[in-house]
Amino acid sequence: DARGSCGCTVPKYPKNTPIKPGDTGEILVSFDSSNKPNMQQKTVTISANTQSGRETLRIKAMVTADPVKQKQRDELAKARQQQNAN
Repeated sequence: DARGSCGCTVPKYPKNTPIKPGDTGEILVSFDSSNKPNMQQKTVTISANTQSGRETLRIKAMVTADPVKQKQRDELAKARQQQNAN
């Protein structure tokens, strides 16, 4: 089994297919970075037949904001700031 730390981190793996000791398997992890600029850290927890029974994959990425969307966010933040000042 494999589970992402949030809904934006989704692991794909062969479900209900045991991996024998010494064999290998593959996990593909998708991360939706929409509206998540800057440094992001996510985890995928794997239930496995290892000594601890759980393994953790850590994903760390710097997400560069879409310039158009960042401008919109900045304008909204400025408008809220002006509204709160009144």
